[in-house]
Amino acid sequence: MAVALALGLGSWLLAAGRPAVGEPAKPAERVGDETCVQCHAQYVPAWNSVRHNQYIKSDKMPQGVRGCEGCHGPGSAHVEDENFHSIRNAKTMTGLPAAAPCIQCHSGKVKPASWLATPHAQAGLSCGSCHAVHQEPGGPSLLKKPTTELCLSCHPAQQAEFRMNSHHPVLEGRMECIDCHNPHADGPGTKGLLKAGDDRCVKCHLEKRGPFSFEHQTSTDDGDGTCQTCHKPHGSSSPKLQLYFGRGTCLQCHADIASAPPHLPRTGNCFTAGCHRQFHGSNTDRLFFN
Repeated sequence: MAVALALGLGSWLLAAGRPAVGEPAKPAERVGDETCVQCHAQYVPAWNSVRHNQYIKSDKMPQGVRGCEGCHGPGSAHVEDENFHSIRNAKTMTGLPAAAPCIQCHSGKVKPASWLATPHAQAGLSCGSCHAVHQEPGGPSLLKKPTTELCLSCHPAQQAEFRMNSHHPVLEGRMECIDCHNPHADGPGTKGLLKAGDDRCVKCHLEKRGPFSFEHQTSTDDGDGTCQTCHKPHGSSSPKLQLYFGRGTCLQCHADIASAPPHLPRTGNCFTAGCHRQFHGSNTDRLFFN
């Protein structure tokens, strides 16, 4: 009786797509897109029209990354599972497993190690947090919303800074967050997903590029962004995105001359009173007078 019961239970488990006790799990096999769309018909219109999906369906793609199972994995175990689990679903995954289906084709833009180091990945976001896959949202790169709207939906503090008296024209549509930030990876020696290199600022502010005979040696900001020593990049209540009003920006480094009247103008500040006018750099004066 016990033997018959055990055999019956084993047969039921096998019928349900589950291995019997002590039996190794059978590797899942591909079942084809036709099997998938029988249950997931809501994705059929986009599957046949969205450019991203056409690329995935192409016969030029390697078999392992082609079709529905290229992203979700072989589907036989999913079909045989009475609860229809046993499938790779990025919505229920985090970390690298959630991003892996996308990275396998987009490795030129997103490197696994770099992605895992980003604040986005560490906050639990995945590719699907920003990008649509099964439908066409109408914007570039399958983004669910326009770039600025998408970024600021998670970064309200920066949105408030863009409304300050002096700000970069992001809300006005003349700039986008991705002009300065790389959402997929931190650049070498940077923080906050900033693109590497000082070209972020001087590509627009060419007159500040130099080289100058006399450089203004501002302190580094964690190895990056000398401009941020004096400026707030998103917005400031001070003119020209300065960190502080008046000479406060200068005195954060030059505190030794704060109480020396001959060195400070009685009106204006260090650079508007006719003294250190070329404070970004000068070709004629080491004190930046001209």
